[in-house]
Amino acid sequence: MMARVSGERAPAFSMEELEKLVDGVLPQYTLLYGSPDKQVSAHQKKDIWRAITKEVQTLGVYHRRSTHCRKRWEDIRCWSKKTAEAQLGMASQRGRGARRTMTPLMFRILAVAYPELDRCLRASQQAQWGEYTLIQLIQRAVEVSGWGRWAVGSPRPGRV
Repeated sequence: MMARVSGERAPAFSMEELEKLVDGVLPQYTLLYGSPDKQVSAHQKKDIWRAITKEVQTLGVYHRRSTHCRKRWEDIRCWSKKTAEAQLGMASQRGRGARRTMTPLMFRILAVAYPELDRCLRASQQAQWGEYTLIQLIQRAVEVSGWGRWAVGSPRPGRV
């Protein structure tokens, strides 16, 4: 595990660290962000974040602090929401919002953090794609792109 040298930036979270972070937060989401009737103290929330941070640290990439993990969670939760809103046309289409695509990790976050937004996005995609299965969509994409005409392993014409 890398130790931090004074004045040096921490490396970006790896995809494995992000997955471990999301795996740790989602089961605890109602305790961390739930309704006020749960009565979870700030001390208990800090303990939950410490446990999540230890899970992220088990990967051995970098010694993360619980504040860094919490900040990164807030960032990806916000990014997921903005991406979903951009795809639904709820947000301004200026800037990078129009080019964002949802990842499986973002869908997992939306399902727990913003269930109503998740339902709207999935309904929108269902209406757009119809009743096709994933295999049918892939087959259709292969037909449209022309990749189905060449044998597997042989280069496309015009390529070396």
